[in-house]
Amino acid sequence: MIREYDASGVAIPPGAPRPPRRGARADRAFAANVLGTFALTVSDRMGIATSAAAGHGANAPAALVTLLWYPDRPIAFLADRLRISHPGAVQLVDRLERDGLVDRIPAYDGRTKLLALTDHGHEVALTVLAERRDLLERAVSALDDAQVTALTDAVGAMLEALTDDLLTSEFMCRMCDELACPDARCPVERAQATPPHRRGTGYGVPDAGSVPAPL
Repeated sequence: MIREYDASGVAIPPGAPRPPRRGARADRAFAANVLGTFALTVSDRMGIATSAAAGHGANAPAALVTLLWYPDRPIAFLADRLRISHPGAVQLVDRLERDGLVDRIPAYDGRTKLLALTDHGHEVALTVLAERRDLLERAVSALDDAQVTALTDAVGAMLEALTDDLLTSEFMCRMCDELACPDARCPVERAQATPPHRRGTGYGVPDAGSVPAPL
């Protein structure tokens, strides 16, 4: 096969799209590629940092952060939020419970079990958020105030475009610092508002001291 190379020595595969070199279309293709590289880099670095902080890989950091903001939830809520199967969520909670990060607590009916962070789990969740925040603040520190405003507007518009439905929006925000992103400013919340029954308590959590004995 005769290979063709561009000016930088990169092979040009047959059939590969060739964006124009100049003009608005070239600028958009370049912006899209840079955005993809940035998103992947942040995802990779955040995955390493938050997994180390949580002491578990994969979905554990997001599970801890979810239960930090939304305590006393059933496993089904966590499974929805993380976009994993119910059996997968059970296995994840089992591991977190064994390590003293999560407790299963009975609801009013004494049969349904809800999930809550232990004191240690609370501390670890805050550490996960701190690792995430440090990485993102390092990236944003390269921008001046005007660039931060432009970034907020641009990324907000893109997030709104990618918010398809409620479960997608919750998955997108599973690692968010909820206090840094109030609903009034959140682009994902603008695109797909969270219904009241997904917020607050409302899951049948007894008052302290009134927990019924497990059946």
